[in-house]
Amino acid sequence: MRKKRDLWYNKVNIFKVGENMFKFNLSNIKSINIKKIILYMFILTLLKIIILYLFTIEKNIFTTFISTIPIIAFIYGLLLFIKPKNIKLIGFITHAIIGILLFIDLIYYMYYGFLPSVTALLFVGNVPTVWKSIFFILKPIYFLMIIDLIPLWIYFKRHKLKHTNFKTKFKNPKIILITLIFFNILAPIIFINGNTNYVYNNYGIFNYHIYDIYTQFTNKEKEVLADEDLDSKIKKMSDNKQKSNKIDKYNGIAKDKNIIVVQFESLQNFIINREYNGQVLTPNLNKMISKDSIYFNNFYQQVGPGNTSDAEFVMSTSLYPTNHLSVFNHYSDNYHHSLQKILKDKGYSTYSFHGNDKSFWNRDKMYPSLGIDNFISLENFNYDEKEDLINLGLNDMDFFSQTVDFMKDIKKPFYSSVISITSHHPYDIPKELIEIELKEEHEKTIFGNYIQSINYTDRAFGKFIEKLKKEGIYEDSMIILYGDHSGLYPTREDNEDIMSDFLDAEYEFDEYMNIPLIINLPDSKIKWTNDIVGGEVDLMPTILNLAGIEDNKGKRFGQDLFNSKEGFIANQYYVPVGSFIDDEKVFEMSKDEIFENSRAWDRITKEAIDIEKCREGYERALNEFKKGQLILENDLIDDIIKEQEKKND
Repeated sequence: MRKKRDLWYNKVNIFKVGENMFKFNLSNIKSINIKKIILYMFILTLLKIIILYLFTIEKNIFTTFISTIPIIAFIYGLLLFIKPKNIKLIGFITHAIIGILLFIDLIYYMYYGFLPSVTALLFVGNVPTVWKSIFFILKPIYFLMIIDLIPLWIYFKRHKLKHTNFKTKFKNPKIILITLIFFNILAPIIFINGNTNYVYNNYGIFNYHIYDIYTQFTNKEKEVLADEDLDSKIKKMSDNKQKSNKIDKYNGIAKDKNIIVVQFESLQNFIINREYNGQVLTPNLNKMISKDSIYFNNFYQQVGPGNTSDAEFVMSTSLYPTNHLSVFNHYSDNYHHSLQKILKDKGYSTYSFHGNDKSFWNRDKMYPSLGIDNFISLENFNYDEKEDLINLGLNDMDFFSQTVDFMKDIKKPFYSSVISITSHHPYDIPKELIEIELKEEHEKTIFGNYIQSINYTDRAFGKFIEKLKKEGIYEDSMIILYGDHSGLYPTREDNEDIMSDFLDAEYEFDEYMNIPLIINLPDSKIKWTNDIVGGEVDLMPTILNLAGIEDNKGKRFGQDLFNSKEGFIANQYYVPVGSFIDDEKVFEMSKDEIFENSRAWDRITKEAIDIEKCREGYERALNEFKKGQLILENDLIDDIIKEQEKKND
């Protein structure tokens, strides 16, 4: 499956749409200049929308485009009511806002693979390197969204446009205007049901933004239940027995040991045990896998809009993130029954280490809710602003080294999250830190930067392990390492083509969402690869089993991967809700939310399979995701625990 963004080159040339197709009666406007300008702005906007749809919509482009025309006509029609002295300014501002919005939509989609929500734009400050990353994905065609603003501004500056007030045969034009406002703005809010992705693919870009703003600020997607219905769901969820912690494989093998969880920024599984141009990319991770470790090679990300912070949340709670909000930013006041709280009750001290500002992703407020008592952030490390900071924060070499210095004085046993940061998009690190020599075709590409930055952080991690051993911490610890999320999403730059060539296979979502999980148990003499499919929701129950702790309170969607016969993970956000992966197959839900339009393939052979074989898994994924949203939006974990305690009395 090749780039959809190149699809427009192969389409019928629909840009030769004449002005006559869009003519409407402007006879009451005396100036021919105004008539042409409004008409041209209208036509140009329609062409921009076609370009956007060719890049971002797989099916029903024509019907979605037709659905968009009325609201565009309405917006430009409003210019007819503008007073003559204001027409140039307001006309230009209106056209500029629409062009800039479409420009942002297109760039955001090419970066993330989906359109921005209003909250995503509000919280884009959480990831300042996004602005730097934009330069890696910009292409000349994107500027078609805004390039016309320059000649339009020059035209307005040089011409004095004459304009008479718009007249109509209707006696009360306000009624017509109110009716148009209702159908173009309020109708999407009142009559459309479904998530924002469905709205975009069926009703177009402007209905998407109207619906998104409404849902974000009113939480329309929240499932509203009567008290008795909510109580019923709480009782059902409290009845669900957890899937793990009860059988014996490796149960308690790490009892009373320190638990060090390393969340490796943007680490994908394809890079493990792989060489590039004769150079080993991750020698230190490979070394860890080769001794005293269990390696999970079919492990997958399950993050939402919060990305790295969502990975922390899912790992800590075994719950799903939302599909439209960052959990750390929006649910820090919820009660969370987390891994860290359970360990703290067993006598562990709880820490998290991260080389960025403490407010990044609202961690300083969320961590206490998760039971993390001690947060060592950028403010606590020693660094030189000019020499030691890379991309989002402290370079990983200094970060890992100083983290061990803190660990020496921590009360044992301890739990600690260690969150690396240097290998963050756009993966641009100083030349003196680069050791991987690139082929000419990979110079100045995201892929080239990626493998170089991952190699750098791998070296930093190797030094981390050496220092843990030197300080006598390593032998008394269990070290768990996993990637937080993908680094090479196929929508960005040339990732899909380069990765398909590199892997000699199509770069599907089960490949780019595949992240490694490595569990290192020093001196255990355990070494094997576990092929079961798992995801970040499985980390909490798996860690509890290894620590010999049984806790079935609350609700969790993961399972202990050592004592489960079948693997299953539900995916969302980067693919439509309902998508899933199990040990045998991969199912990708259609963006139009129609099951029959979806895709499925054999996980091993990659051959297409009948999607009806996936209906049960699809319904399970959808059901679990909805339950997860219900829990977060209604803060239900404490209620579920209280209901469980009632049953046990």
